[in-house]
Amino acid sequence: MSTHDLTQGRVSGSLARLTAPMMAGVSSSILVQMLEMGFIGQLSTAHVAAITFTFPLVMVLTSIALGISIGTSSVIARSVGNRQVSTELTPISGQGGDEVARLGTHSLILVFILMIVISALCWLAIDPLFLAMGASPELLPLIHSYLDIYLPSTVLFTTAMICGSIMRANGSANTPGAIMTIGALVNLILDPIFIFGWFGFPAMELAGAATAMTLTRFGTLLVSLWYINADNLVLREAHFAGWLRSAKRILHVGVPAMATNLIGPVTAAYITFLIADYGEAAVAGFGVANRIEAVAAMLMFALSGSIGPFVGQNWGAHMVDRVRTGVTASYLFCLGWGLLVTLPLFFFGAEIASLIDASAPVIAVAAMYLAIVPLSYGLWGVLMMASASFNALGKPLPSTALSFGRMVVIYIPLATLLNDLYGYVGIFIATALSNVLFGLVGAKWFSRRLSLMSRQLAHQS
Repeated sequence: MSTHDLTQGRVSGSLARLTAPMMAGVSSSILVQMLEMGFIGQLSTAHVAAITFTFPLVMVLTSIALGISIGTSSVIARSVGNRQVSTELTPISGQGGDEVARLGTHSLILVFILMIVISALCWLAIDPLFLAMGASPELLPLIHSYLDIYLPSTVLFTTAMICGSIMRANGSANTPGAIMTIGALVNLILDPIFIFGWFGFPAMELAGAATAMTLTRFGTLLVSLWYINADNLVLREAHFAGWLRSAKRILHVGVPAMATNLIGPVTAAYITFLIADYGEAAVAGFGVANRIEAVAAMLMFALSGSIGPFVGQNWGAHMVDRVRTGVTASYLFCLGWGLLVTLPLFFFGAEIASLIDASAPVIAVAAMYLAIVPLSYGLWGVLMMASASFNALGKPLPSTALSFGRMVVIYIPLATLLNDLYGYVGIFIATALSNVLFGLVGAKWFSRRLSLMSRQLAHQS
């Protein structure tokens, strides 16, 4: 089996080997999404507003798959670490006897079934859902033109996501990173062809963006499945044997992780509803700022995907000091990166936003967001690392509690209050304050939980 031992060597080196390919894949994907937003901005502000309204639903679907991905990564990484510490490593036989391959296979089956059902339910709910979010009836045809193609493709995307999670949990980040990067480049090439109708193709506008994404996802999935099969990371037969047992282990972490991630899009839907009161231009500006934010935070996203396998393997191998050192290093990186990106966004946010949408009202909203919220990026990243590390330890409930506390207990009431007092500027202030508060809480909580678990581990030994 193609596993990479994350319990040996320098901590920074192990994290760098995991994060660099992930960074390339995540950053290329996010950059393409921002460029795609630029293409859509050339159509009209209404098109930008329509795509912005779809963000929460897209985030819901991604969050469900990400929950299974986190559960898969956690159980596989800890299984690999346990095997390494016990010196009982055995190669995958191909006969279904290896637990790591079994977990990978069963996670693929689980996400495939779930996403077929959930995407179908989402499609049935499009009209009432988006009207409730504040979308005007005139925007519904644009929203449909995108989601009618996007929703069926979520099965492809999420299954490919699980393939990447399987590879990273085994310590191999190069292949999924390369697949993500190449897929993003292909998506970028196809986007203008289908959106604007180049080379004799019809101009499909938002449907073109969804079509480009679907074709890219199909190719990415085929390549990902080929790699995990070639590396013996999945079973070659008896695929359903023990499926319920594996599903329980994956969902023990995966369901709370889903809940954690779902809180974000539900909150985003409410915030979009608040901003919709200020018109389509405000919604579009919020969407533009969110795309820029994703680019600014992409290295933290990549690191949060890498810290999980690192913590999982080292905790499984009972190497508590390496866990603590790795998590601390991730915190310091996030604080430094947050400071680095805040300054250009504060001073040049309007200029950056104008590259996506030239409308003055849109730029004004995006620039205000980029002057306020990035001040909290460093501690937002700390919260990401703490949450990912809790999941990797097989303790997902603190991560869920952090997300619920930040979004539901603090952010929504504070955003509602400050919106009444200061308009949409108050919403952005609430975002920053929530990130800062729970970044501090998350770091403190993880430190205490790790110390408690390490004492329990020492007592058991």
